[in-house]
Amino acid sequence: MKAVFASNFLVPNGTFIVELVIFFLVLGFLARYVLPRVNEVMDERQNTIRQALSDAEEAKRRSEEAETEYRKAMDEARTQARQLVEEANRLGEDLRNQSRERAEAEYQRIIARAQGDIDSSARRAAEELRGQMGDLVVTVVERVIGQAMDQAAQKALIDRTIGEVEREAGADNGAGNAGASR
Repeated sequence: MKAVFASNFLVPNGTFIVELVIFFLVLGFLARYVLPRVNEVMDERQNTIRQALSDAEEAKRRSEEAETEYRKAMDEARTQARQLVEEANRLGEDLRNQSRERAEAEYQRIIARAQGDIDSSARRAAEELRGQMGDLVVTVVERVIGQAMDQAAQKALIDRTIGEVEREAGADNGAGNAGASR
């Protein structure tokens, strides 16, 4: 019968029991000395991973805050830049208006001076024309009459002739201006 048990693998023999005892001893040794060390290392590793994840989340949060602050700063900078451009445009428009006003004042001054020059030239020309006309009238009258006129008669004749010429010139200018304004 021994042969039957020896060939049957389901029946344990002495070697198996010794191996089983050694296995339990090794397992006990591993559970008592090695497993706590492995668990400590694994706990440290898990804590390190948790800390790294926490740090990554904190970094992400800070990054988002920094991006939000960056966007706010950029928006504020754009707003300030827009305000500066608008202010520069207003200042440019003010300077342009001031320059235009100065130019207009200078133009009016030049026109007034030119008008004064024209008026004085017209007065001088009128005076010269009166003098020449007076001489011409006296010369014509003396030729027509055939005798020389005295000073008082010459003066009266010259004044009367100049007055008539000015009235006619005024009437012509008034009619010309009325026609021009139509």
